[in-house]
Amino acid sequence: MALVFISTHPFAGLWQRPQQIAVRAALNNHVLYFWPSYASDLARGRASRQRPPSEYERRVRLLCPPLLPFERASSIIYRINLRTACLAIERELARMQVTAPPLLWFYAPRFAPLLDSLDNVGVVYDIMDEHSAFGFARKETALLERRLLTSADAVFAGTYTLAERKKEFAPNIKYFPCGVEFAHFSKAMDDSLSIPELLEGVDGPVIGYFGAVDDRIDFDAIFLAAKSHPDWTIVLAGPYFATRPRSEFARCKNVLLPGLVDYSELPSYLKRFDVAILPFVLSELTLHIHPTKVLEYLSSRTPVVSTPIPDVVRFYKGIVRIAKTSEEFVQALDSSLRETDVDAIERGFEMARESSWDRIIGGMMQELEAALSGLANGSE
Repeated sequence: MALVFISTHPFAGLWQRPQQIAVRAALNNHVLYFWPSYASDLARGRASRQRPPSEYERRVRLLCPPLLPFERASSIIYRINLRTACLAIERELARMQVTAPPLLWFYAPRFAPLLDSLDNVGVVYDIMDEHSAFGFARKETALLERRLLTSADAVFAGTYTLAERKKEFAPNIKYFPCGVEFAHFSKAMDDSLSIPELLEGVDGPVIGYFGAVDDRIDFDAIFLAAKSHPDWTIVLAGPYFATRPRSEFARCKNVLLPGLVDYSELPSYLKRFDVAILPFVLSELTLHIHPTKVLEYLSSRTPVVSTPIPDVVRFYKGIVRIAKTSEEFVQALDSSLRETDVDAIERGFEMARESSWDRIIGGMMQELEAALSGLANGSE
């Protein structure tokens, strides 16, 4: 079978749920992974950096066609982009010598109208975020998503809160949390692993985060921690998308922004983290996330401090220290550095060990096979 992943997440860069599923699905299927590129990506040089590891490049066919900018402001441009995407996918499938209709696996509601133009054997919608809460979302995002929820043959949710919220339109939605490549991140405990050059000369505690550095980050808590504890070094490793000017960080010499860190290098950073953090502000967007990185942190027996994200509180309370305010956040960091909760760390480590992507994706594929089998039986 051929699967077409329709995403807005670049295949290389931040290694997240769509890529983890795509590379595993490609072990037994033809997989085409689509994401768009816009003029803004080219201007920032992002497109030129999209080079996945060679083993994944051989396994998954990548498609990143350039689309016209300003599609949010112009319905005409939006329709042109949809047509461009459709033709690009059809041409690439032909190059792959795929003759049977593919399964469409959606992550992006903005491409829901492709259901009208792409022949398919079935449809999956896998929800990672509350898409309508993004500042760049189309005004009709909720309606586009509703179409996917009601049209998809299988609907998965990566967070418990989203699974509960979307039941109204998809009663058979299944909650499948994110997993972790345990063997990869547990390498942070390997004595032979070297730490990044950026941190080689750093003395004192290192407070670390990796992921997108965007407007979900509670920068007030970060700055309070940095200013109240100048002996701490705070690392925010990831591409910088925040609207907050980077110049503000010049006043905090102990906050480091190394930019996008290759997935293969993350264990090296984690090795030097004394405490790992999930420093998200509470908003309509972050109330519905389940950060992949929490299990990645726990795989290395690193203490974790988080703001009260509902899924983190629900599943990791007693393992992760939860802080509601900036002041509590700094206090929790200080407590984590002073007192090692061995029981919490070991419970988190075991939870990570049992949460492999292979197991989780295996469950998703079983649900999908059952849904497609039901379709085939219904058509007989």
